[in-house]
Amino acid sequence: MASYYIMPAIIMGAIIGLVELVFVHQDEAGMGWLGHGLHAIPTMILFIFASMNVDFALGFFGLSEAKLGLWGVVGVRAIIAILATLKIGAAAAIAGRVGEKIYHSLIIGVLVAAAPYIWLYGIGKLLVNFWPKAWQSGFLKI
Repeated sequence: MASYYIMPAIIMGAIIGLVELVFVHQDEAGMGWLGHGLHAIPTMILFIFASMNVDFALGFFGLSEAKLGLWGVVGVRAIIAILATLKIGAAAAIAGRVGEKIYHSLIIGVLVAAAPYIWLYGIGKLLVNFWPKAWQSGFLKI
């Protein structure tokens, strides 16, 4: 049975969702930015889950990580990041007012693609030191 990164995806999705919320606040301050930006956190959790669990996402298309190889997986993460960037642009366009700056959308896209590596080499390693029992139980996978 496959093992999925659920809690890491929720943690990283919440962090990147908050970054997107800050960007929305900078771009649309005073114009109902909170209502426009609140969808960011659950949406980012979904994108991060797909990015961290590429094998699960590829299962919908009858593929696996083993068939694609390392660069194929990186390419799939890049496609997920492009979809996240397009989602941000579409949400800003639907809002109709000022919209989000393109570099804010690109930063979020890069963070979505890099989230598994940020978890593996950064945040996950830090949480092991602060929360060792959760790591030992398999709650926080690294």
